[in-house]
Amino acid sequence: MSISEFTDLADFFGALGVIASVLFLGWQMRKTTEQSRLTNWQATHSATREHKRRTDNPYVADVVDRGRVDFDALTRSEQVTFGFWMEEWLQAIEGLTVTSSATSSRYSDINRVATDVTTEMFSHPGCRAWWQRSGLTDRWPKKTTDHIEGIIARIEGRAS
Repeated sequence: MSISEFTDLADFFGALGVIASVLFLGWQMRKTTEQSRLTNWQATHSATREHKRRTDNPYVADVVDRGRVDFDALTRSEQVTFGFWMEEWLQAIEGLTVTSSATSSRYSDINRVATDVTTEMFSHPGCRAWWQRSGLTDRWPKKTTDHIEGIIARIEGRAS
């Protein structure tokens, strides 16, 4: 075997090694992405579960129950409790939509779920009253507030 043939053979095996390395890196990236999606999904579910557990406290459950019916009937301190509970709930739902492209479920499914639960929450008149007074439309991302405003408009029959 001449030196030229040996060089060609070494180049060939070198190229195979590069291809194998690239394939292995691709496989590793896919596994890492899959793990990241599962981690995002678990973190979102944990935040939602933790928020729901706040109503294990009978006081908070009572405030949330009465606040959904009539926000204005709550005392000022109860309005603060209800407001923080609602804002945290919305953050959990927003977290769901933000991470929906990085979860193990389809983007369209996650957004449908987020829209459905947001619609259910704002079907309560006290939640809509809280939203109107919250000032969040000036502090939250426009896409999020427009989505909520659209849901409220549909509930109230103002949407076209």
